[in-house]
Amino acid sequence: MNQPSGTCYRTSSIEDAIHGEDVEVHSQGDDENADMDVFPDYGDPLTPDDPHGTHRSQHDPDPGIYVETYEGCTEAFPGGETFMDRFGHNQYAEQRRENSYFPWASRQEWSFASWLLRSRLSMAAIDSLLSLEIMRDLSLSFRSAKELRTRAETLPSGLRWVCETLTTEYPTKEPAYVFYRNPIDCLQSLLTHLLFERHISFVPRKVWTSAAKICHIYGEWLSGDRAWSMQEALPPGATLLGVVLSSDKTNISVMSGNRMAHPLLISLANIDACLRSKSSAHAYILLALLPIAKFTHGTTHIHSLLQDRLVHQALNVVLPPLKTAASVGVMMSDPRGNLPTTLTAICSACSQYPPMDYNNFLKAMRRFRLNGVVEPCWNLWPLSDPSIFLTPEVLHHFHWMFWDHDVKWCIDVTGAAELDFRFSIIQTSVGYRAFSDGISRLKQVTGRDHRAVQRYIIAAVAGSIPRKFLIAIHALLDFRYLAQAPSFTTQSLEKVASSLQEFHDHKEAIVSEGIRVDWQIPKLELLQSVVPSIRQSGAVMQWSADITEHAHIEEIKVLDRAGNNQNYNNQIVRHLDWLDKCLCFDLATYIRQHADQLGTDDESFSDSDMEEGYELDGEGYLSAYSTLTHRIPDYFSISTSLLLGNIPTAPRPYRTFATPMTGFHLATKPSLWLTVDEAGVAYQLPSLEHALATFFANRDTSFQVSQPALIKLQIWHKLRVQQLSYHSKTLLSPQTLRAVPPSAAKPHGQYDSVIISAHPESDWLGDGLAGHSISQLRMIFCPAHLDLFLAYVQHFNIVPQSNPINVNPATGMHLLRRAVRSNGQRVGEVIPLTLICSPAHLVPNFGREAHPRLTCLSSYEFSNEFWLNKYWTKELYYTLSPA
Repeated sequence: MNQPSGTCYRTSSIEDAIHGEDVEVHSQGDDENADMDVFPDYGDPLTPDDPHGTHRSQHDPDPGIYVETYEGCTEAFPGGETFMDRFGHNQYAEQRRENSYFPWASRQEWSFASWLLRSRLSMAAIDSLLSLEIMRDLSLSFRSAKELRTRAETLPSGLRWVCETLTTEYPTKEPAYVFYRNPIDCLQSLLTHLLFERHISFVPRKVWTSAAKICHIYGEWLSGDRAWSMQEALPPGATLLGVVLSSDKTNISVMSGNRMAHPLLISLANIDACLRSKSSAHAYILLALLPIAKFTHGTTHIHSLLQDRLVHQALNVVLPPLKTAASVGVMMSDPRGNLPTTLTAICSACSQYPPMDYNNFLKAMRRFRLNGVVEPCWNLWPLSDPSIFLTPEVLHHFHWMFWDHDVKWCIDVTGAAELDFRFSIIQTSVGYRAFSDGISRLKQVTGRDHRAVQRYIIAAVAGSIPRKFLIAIHALLDFRYLAQAPSFTTQSLEKVASSLQEFHDHKEAIVSEGIRVDWQIPKLELLQSVVPSIRQSGAVMQWSADITEHAHIEEIKVLDRAGNNQNYNNQIVRHLDWLDKCLCFDLATYIRQHADQLGTDDESFSDSDMEEGYELDGEGYLSAYSTLTHRIPDYFSISTSLLLGNIPTAPRPYRTFATPMTGFHLATKPSLWLTVDEAGVAYQLPSLEHALATFFANRDTSFQVSQPALIKLQIWHKLRVQQLSYHSKTLLSPQTLRAVPPSAAKPHGQYDSVIISAHPESDWLGDGLAGHSISQLRMIFCPAHLDLFLAYVQHFNIVPQSNPINVNPATGMHLLRRAVRSNGQRVGEVIPLTLICSPAHLVPNFGREAHPRLTCLSSYEFSNEFWLNKYWTKELYYTLSPA
């Protein structure tokens, strides 16, 4: 479960929460009759410093929105400790004034020692490595694994671990231990982490689309109603910290065995959701390893009851410091060393049977759908309401429910063999999973598989299931897609609710097929709480367990497998202690090294600057220290650099170019060099020459040739296209588009689909399909000696429907038909490559039964009707389904 609770904190200024120098905000105490300032227009986003407006801070408001911040929730006091202060308070601080890397001789030795400490090498393997002749020639200060770890113990300590034995209410086969760290210390570690300094907000706010304050915007946790109401219940000068707790069992055995761990992770909801959701940011800290006991009771379901109670018993050992902070407050340091006053904020059931009468008590509790825990961990925790802080969770409540129910319903009605065949002949784009064997027999299915099936399920079952049944399935999928948006307006929340209501209006069609008798589905019932949760706690995507499931690998599984399979909890916490020391020592020495370089290079820099709060550019020099696991290329910036002549050696025409909304990249060397005639034969495009001649005739170009058929063409099989995200306008990973001619392996070629516009400056994200059309990309080329990239495309027409937007009511998607001339020839034309504004994905309309002779290689070439698959990506979905 991922649960945001609250704690109090303070920041130095409201500007730190908004990070906008030229933007005014209104606070709670402003005169209601005063003129309401609206965030000004930031001007043309295509500036030299930020050519595509993609580098705005998460705290910088969008142009035109209105923000009201809570007044009087911040009060700072001097005397706190920064990250570097804590690093300096160590018994070896004096030695580190002369050698920053003490107890290591140099930076190079520390780098090697750090690698050994973080590696999964055993002590015997390290000893073997250090005994090599080449290693003996190095002047290392340690010669064995034992000496290495002894020196590591002298590093400044991180968060300390505590082990406590629990007294269980029923006998167990082995003692129950809980390993944990102080949660306040964990929060302090996150608060003073320099990599998060510019990505933390502390002031509750209400965000509106305009100064009229009619349409509310919900995104981050602090923009929800709950944060504002909790702030009102706290003393003046205190500011909320949202505590995110996530707990789930995980299997740490490899191949065989049944060893389990039950980690409890902690994070801060005040950290930007986009950063907190990145595993490389390490925004989740392992707070505790909860016990998994083997009880001697003979009844299995009583084991579950006892384990649930043991978990809450352990949590009641771990979490009291947070409850204390919620009641009386504590002093904590912010990233700048200020000391604020802090507080924290994060029902029970009665029965006629005593809790120790396990069978009867559990039966009584199950009538109320309760698990029988008598003393939940949130008991006596101020400002905590489980109906609010137990938020919906996307991975389990959305994706797992889809797999457990929606998919099974579709298999039962369509038939496993038919649905498997349909999935097997759908052509997928580069980077997307294909289901060559179908989906009915998938084993060990992950959340990624669930999302992959969701992309194609509606188009795959269309025509094979009753109309109202299909409406119910696509309405439920619409609800999931809409609910995963990073931000919501009042109108978009109404659309989320209406999608769920549409499912309930048509769900009887599922019952009529004999698939279900009742709707006793707890996860379906939980969907009713999604919209209220968004209003209270912000977007539900920020509470997804995807990131914590990944953290289990780094924090638990990898460390356990580095041990000897004995006392694995002890070894995990010991290894984590080394890692924490190494990471902190790495960052501290990196900062000192950078400060020394500034002192050497800049005579105006002195020790007094550090004492007076001289700020190093965290976004600059720390960006080199914090390396992301996946870097996204920026075709927009590269295009701007090329146009400015910053890369004089780049081949012309430039292979990377961009429009305001789309970036393009081609390989330096083309895949083929062919004449127009040869290309027409190779790509089976008999009208290519005529289309090219028409294109030049309709353009004001000086390019003239007496024999168009002999024009030499540079041809590419692949094109990389990059877009901006629908909500934040930040960079997305590029998508590869293919236009591969027929060959022996692919007799019908391989051609992806695209959305094209009438002009390069069209607003695809804002206008949707208005002013745009759908085409199949058949060839990518550039005529020799001409600085112009072109594409040959074949068009589709939208089949009219009985509604203004021409969307099929049963599938919620557009139905397309190939555009053909009267002689049956497909309609195609040559267009500038820059008219492509987005990749698209089509799925053949299989009808009642897919033709048995179709294959994955031929299904698209021999089909004439297709569904424009809006569920292919969330970005495409949001563009085609605006709120």
